[in-house]
Amino acid sequence: MFRGSENIMSQLKNDNLQLDIKNKVKSNENNIVKKIFLWIVHNLKFLFIPGYYLEDLDERQVQYESLYRKKRHYHRFNSPLFIIGICIITILITIAVFQDWISFYTYEEATTYTGLNIFMEKYAPPSPEHPLGRTFIGLDVLARLIFGARPVLIFCLASTFFAGLFGIFIGAISAYYGGWLDTIVMRAIEIILSFPGVVLAIVFLTIWGKDYINLIIVYSIIGIPYFARLIRTIVLKEKELPYIAAGKVSGAKNFRIIFRHILPNCSQPLIVAASFNISRNILSLAVLGFLRLQGIGWIEWGFDIATAINYLTTAPWATLYPSLMILISVLSFLLLGDSLSNVSSLRQEKL
Repeated sequence: MFRGSENIMSQLKNDNLQLDIKNKVKSNENNIVKKIFLWIVHNLKFLFIPGYYLEDLDERQVQYESLYRKKRHYHRFNSPLFIIGICIITILITIAVFQDWISFYTYEEATTYTGLNIFMEKYAPPSPEHPLGRTFIGLDVLARLIFGARPVLIFCLASTFFAGLFGIFIGAISAYYGGWLDTIVMRAIEIILSFPGVVLAIVFLTIWGKDYINLIIVYSIIGIPYFARLIRTIVLKEKELPYIAAGKVSGAKNFRIIFRHILPNCSQPLIVAASFNISRNILSLAVLGFLRLQGIGWIEWGFDIATAINYLTTAPWATLYPSLMILISVLSFLLLGDSLSNVSSLRQEKL
């Protein structure tokens, strides 16, 4: 008897709980419907009268814009592409600066043979003394990778800096003044761009000599048209904006308008273009080294690949690691440029 009564009581409790749940669900639905109806009634003016002003909505919009602006600013440092690119570039710069401390061998040992038998020590496999193996005439692969980082980075950064400096000046002046000056400058730029950069570099290096300074000068000249065309396009758009006319009315001179007002607004695309130009110069330097057009005074990864290209099956490490260094270096600057281009596109978005 007691067990039957307990079962009946438990069933009644379950039924009461189910009824309570159903009533709560119905009440929630009714509350939602009431809230929607009351919101429509309260905001009839906003819905049916164009341009009606709501203070609460405007405050929420301002809060959202400020929060979204902070998120966009934080996106620059939170992007995986930006983080990976910066980390790789930092590692490359560290290797280039502290190469004498990082390498187990000196620069002379990485460039000159000091043994007794070249043929016995040629293209030796990895060992405890040589973790990445040895390349032609028994030189350590790891030491050549380390000592090759500084010439590559100095060349790419210096050539990009001078190309950007002169390209920005030429492009800004020609676009701002226009007329016959712009026509002459653009025709000269088109003539330079009609030739492949590697071909021009080979011609100039053959005439001037395979010197490191000449190499920087040549690629600075080759990179000027890219920056000039980019800055010209931006200045042509910027000089038509109202703040330029206001500057002219207030008495500002042309050079002040160009270098104090227009060019600061062009910084983001220039940073992106510089990162891509550095990647292109790394590949161009590797091509010149592969064609054995590099000088004697520095180590170049492309030259190491060219000397070991006939030993791909017997000594793959001699070409694998220099190729990886070129790939990593190019990829790091491409990732940096891609992340910065994404940030610049986010800045141009309007809510």
